[in-house]
Amino acid sequence: MSWSRESVVAELKEFDWLLPDADPGPELSAYSAHYHLNFEDSAEALSHQAGYLNIAEFQIVVQRWMCPNARGTAVIIHGYYDHLGLYGSLIDYCLRQQLNVIAFDLPGHGLSSGEQATIRDFQEYDAVFSGLMDQVTENMDEGPASNLVAFGQSTGGAILINYLLKRGFTVNDCPFKDVILLAPLVRPVGWRKGIIFHPVVSLFMKQMKRKHGDSSSDEEFLDFVRSQDPLQSLYLSVQWVGALIRWMRFIEAQPATDVNLFVVQGDNDGTVDWRHNMKVLEAKFTARELFILEDGRHHLVNESRDKRADMYQRITERLKQTLNTPVSAA
Repeated sequence: MSWSRESVVAELKEFDWLLPDADPGPELSAYSAHYHLNFEDSAEALSHQAGYLNIAEFQIVVQRWMCPNARGTAVIIHGYYDHLGLYGSLIDYCLRQQLNVIAFDLPGHGLSSGEQATIRDFQEYDAVFSGLMDQVTENMDEGPASNLVAFGQSTGGAILINYLLKRGFTVNDCPFKDVILLAPLVRPVGWRKGIIFHPVVSLFMKQMKRKHGDSSSDEEFLDFVRSQDPLQSLYLSVQWVGALIRWMRFIEAQPATDVNLFVVQGDNDGTVDWRHNMKVLEAKFTARELFILEDGRHHLVNESRDKRADMYQRITERLKQTLNTPVSAA
């Protein structure tokens, strides 16, 4: 491998919202090739920019892809242990749907700063996301591209849930034309054991060796994450688990809203307690729409090709309703 996390970060400059395109340096180019994010190489009219933003106490790495005749802008939030490099499938889908894409690495993930795969409190994720959203809206031109569509996978979904409920948004003032949650985290599988054992474990350990589950039926993806992704954490942070436990209580105490979510959930998900989570989301988001992906596991963005096709077809149908503008012919 011809790049390292440190070499890519050292090459990045501060993100400039007024700069639609920037030639990548050799380290970023190698990173993009490794994760198959170099979409602009096969689409001449597509522009790409990467850089960092100082938000809260973190240096957050942001990437943006812009396409001609955009009918909206997708804002993508990845899950725990993930980073935007694993979201090529979703980024590609959005670009094909003529959506510009803004994606970023959460604190402690990917190329962003912060202790790896941990957070003191989930509201730190909220501070980063809300800070990013402030800059997105301040620098968004008027027109179709200003139609924001938020995508959140797992913990990314939790961050969106928090963002909406904490601020009391309603369908009339929600900043997003649509919000799409993919296997959203509310409670994980085995959460009861976590609540019982966390106070004791946290006295003696900061982290535990990570166990890779079968989060997808795509064996090639599972092999990549386990053996070919240098940005993966090898450990589960005990601090992160504590932050999650506190956040679960916070979210389940929030009042409901009529913001209309679209939720995609696999019925073979062994990571989140999805049956409970769907009940919580139904109670908190009274207008939510749910699509159950048959035999879908947790990492829906990287599920097998046929399952992704089913998911993206349903999302396409949803976007036809919420954006009210068709994808134009190439």
